[in-house]
Amino acid sequence: MTNTIILIGFMGAGKTTVGQQLAKETKQQFLDLDDEFVKETGTSIKSFMADNGEKAFRTMETKVLEDRLQNSGVISTGGGIVESDINREIIAKSDATVIFLQADLATVISRLATDTERPLLRQLSMKQLMDRWALREPLYSSLADSTIQTNGKRPEKIVQEVIKLFSPDNALVSLRSEIDSLDHQIVNLISERLTVVKEIADVKKDTGLSVVQHGRMDQMRSELKKEFRDDENVSDRLIDEIVDLLTSTSINHENKMFG
Repeated sequence: MTNTIILIGFMGAGKTTVGQQLAKETKQQFLDLDDEFVKETGTSIKSFMADNGEKAFRTMETKVLEDRLQNSGVISTGGGIVESDINREIIAKSDATVIFLQADLATVISRLATDTERPLLRQLSMKQLMDRWALREPLYSSLADSTIQTNGKRPEKIVQEVIKLFSPDNALVSLRSEIDSLDHQIVNLISERLTVVKEIADVKKDTGLSVVQHGRMDQMRSELKKEFRDDENVSDRLIDEIVDLLTSTSINHENKMFG
């Protein structure tokens, strides 16, 4: 494994948690640049920014980055570190392996909902947060040697994926990470769908409607086939199989509720 790993990604992507566990698993030193900033300045980031502003914070952040890159180990960076041309150049010229921990915006917002320790977050409107997201995402991607999807994954799983990046079959790790993340989202959507099915069953029970309504499912098939007719990855047969699975699962779920 490389001497130094730098974790980049938007705030809330899990860089600190994953970095700590990765360092422990690989028996390396762990450095969180936010913590190192506090050590360097003797004050919290929140207080430093209140007294000096974001520009001064970014200047000091660059100093801390450059200094700490002299150490080997696992380094977790702040979400905005890539906005600086100087920072990106420092990271790109280092011998470190740069890993982008990527989470979708909805996941990030959910994780940050109760966060009170990020001064910039408290100052941003939803539009500003989305704009910052749109600005940083391509910068993370351009700087990264590899990307690991973190949506819906436990830190332990992410750590193992990072470690596999340094194995002989590492070419597939990022793609498999993306597949795993998509699979999790699919299962999560099915779970959410069944929650709605339960609400539908309650309405049917109250109004005396039948559980099975074939006409509606046939309409869904037709609409899906029309929508995906130009998608070479989605055949009519695949749509039929998916709708059959969703229909049978929903019917079984409703029948259990009806007793």
